[in-house]
Amino acid sequence: MTYVLAWLVAATAALLFAGLLHTALRRLRHWRFLVIGLVLALSLTPYRFDGEHWAPAFVVGLFRLLFEDGVTPRPPLVILLLVALGYALLYLLGWGALAIWRRGRQFFA
Repeated sequence: MTYVLAWLVAATAALLFAGLLHTALRRLRHWRFLVIGLVLALSLTPYRFDGEHWAPAFVVGLFRLLFEDGVTPRPPLVILLLVALGYALLYLLGWGALAIWRRGRQFFA
């Protein structure tokens, strides 16, 4: 039960922070959704830190970096980097496809 509650708290905190970013970055228009999506993706990416437990990858990387000696924080941080690059790539490809589709509609109208 506490395991589910911890993930629920992490998801709620990520959603609240994303909501704050949504209002704070109002002037960035479409780019704010990139930032909000990155925050949600990076804060909720799971990582198995031992044989049976999962935690957000940034928490595991941070704890390994700061508190655990002899354990490399590289695997969770590499996963976070790949998630960030993948999300940014998909976001930019989606906006590019939307721009091409809109231009095509204007051309044929």
